[in-house]
Amino acid sequence: MNVLHAILLGLIQGLTEFLPVSSTAHLTLAEHLMFGGRPMPLAFDVLLHVGTLVALMIYFRRELVQIVMGCGGRDKEGRQLALWLFVAMIPTGIFGLATRGVKEAAKEHLWAYGIGLLCTSVLLFVANRMSQQREELAEGALAGREFQEMRAVDALAVGTIQGIGGGFGLSRSGSTISMGVFTGLKLPASTRFSFLLGMPTIAAAAVVELRGLLKPLLKHQPLPADMAFPPGSVSPVMLCVVGVVAAAISGYFAIGLLDRFTQRPRLNGFAVYCLGMGLVMVALGVTGVLGHH
Repeated sequence: MNVLHAILLGLIQGLTEFLPVSSTAHLTLAEHLMFGGRPMPLAFDVLLHVGTLVALMIYFRRELVQIVMGCGGRDKEGRQLALWLFVAMIPTGIFGLATRGVKEAAKEHLWAYGIGLLCTSVLLFVANRMSQQREELAEGALAGREFQEMRAVDALAVGTIQGIGGGFGLSRSGSTISMGVFTGLKLPASTRFSFLLGMPTIAAAAVVELRGLLKPLLKHQPLPADMAFPPGSVSPVMLCVVGVVAAAISGYFAIGLLDRFTQRPRLNGFAVYCLGMGLVMVALGVTGVLGHH
């Protein structure tokens, strides 16, 4: 593994974590192309997620302060937002654990990620159409609800699709944004909640992955082959620093882009991209060109 690999993986992680095109699918494809299907080192993977988490925390620093103040009883809106994030994380955790075995098995099949992207494409097309129809309604309940009008059922629905879909090609941001629209939120409101939900979600995923890394370290055992940097790699510290910086910068850019882009219903471009990339990954997987690790 070299510096170019670290930069490319960091850029892919940062851009695809927030743009509705599935970071898992793109990183899996990149691993097949760069390393013949061998997964990137676990420590590097965790740190890339930390890089995107940093991007989220910087971009939404005001909301983060509001949430902290809300948890301390000093901000009513912050307390409500913290509650909805907590509610959403409950089904995310339940369904995430329940589908973990299926998602682990899917890692061996590139076509499974392609199907996930095709499903993402459908969700984005439908969500965009619904948003367009609501824009035509200047006022009234059918025009959609604002962020401040979120309900518990919205948070539960978004958390559920995140728990079911995350991990095998169904875009986390794409599916959660779409589900928010399906429950009646306006597109900008749904996008904002999806981004904010990314903070506890990415943090939780990093903690779960860290458990596998810390166990051998605490026992003073060598890291398994899938966790350590492959022989011949340049300095692991350099690779991690470069990857985290690339993920943080590209992630911040992707958040800003999608935040501005979704002020109007303009998801069809991402839907077309997911459709094309999904078909490519299904073809590569089915034909066996890049089908197995």
